[in-house]
Amino acid sequence: MNLSLPLHLSIHIFFSLLAGFIVWRIWKKPFVAAIFGVIGGFLVDFDHFIDYYLAFGLNWNFRYFRDGYQFLKSGKVYIVFHGWEYVIILILLVFLFKNKYAKIIFLSLALGLFFHLVTDVIVDEMPVKSYSIIYRINHDFNIRYINSSVNYEKYLKRKLRVKFK
Repeated sequence: MNLSLPLHLSIHIFFSLLAGFIVWRIWKKPFVAAIFGVIGGFLVDFDHFIDYYLAFGLNWNFRYFRDGYQFLKSGKVYIVFHGWEYVIILILLVFLFKNKYAKIIFLSLALGLFFHLVTDVIVDEMPVKSYSIIYRINHDFNIRYINSSVNYEKYLKRKLRVKFK
């Protein structure tokens, strides 16, 4: 699925707010639940700036960022905040902490991130394992192993067409 960036981000916002709504219905703290649902389900994408910085340094080019040129240039996919492992850890923290606000924060973050990752798997047509930080580390963050074979072929063709300034 090749969605426009605004639509892709809108989907993430919707599911982030849904995560907050679900947690609000459990603990009746809408503001805290919504804020941390958005952090877990939308602001997690700020890790794309890390990938961009590692590829281009401080040479900012919005079009390069928007079009994912950082992945084309580096051949790596770090996205360090995108990981199923974080969802598991956050869920465990819900059960470990007794404080109501801690539970709200951890569950909102976990649900927001879970919805974000599921959305990315579907929309970006990526294998589920690609969103495991352990899997990416074990494969040196190499895009060849992280992408599906179809997406990797598209990546190779696109890489041949793009010339960086």
